[in-house]
Amino acid sequence: MATYYFRIGTGEPFTDKTDAGDDAVAKGQAVKADNAPDNTDAWRMTYNFSTNSVDVYEAAMNNADAQAARKAKLDSDAAASNAALKQAQKDLDAADA
Repeated sequence: MATYYFRIGTGEPFTDKTDAGDDAVAKGQAVKADNAPDNTDAWRMTYNFSTNSVDVYEAAMNNADAQAARKAKLDSDAAASNAALKQAQKDLDAADA
């Protein structure tokens, strides 16, 4: 397990550097986690304040597969949002006609 520091309130990754992390903890800006997984990209980790542990996005996947899964999800979400916006515009156009 590795040591990583996470932002207070959001649980987002802050740093893996001891000096900067300990300074942020002292200022009340970060929390220190000694249970962060090794060899995991920072963007995949979030700090869970309820369990005082680190959650990993797609924990069963390696970094490359998790990145591909995230891109596919973002693309899918964007396509769904675009479809909803197009339908809303069609509905507005129909109401104006």
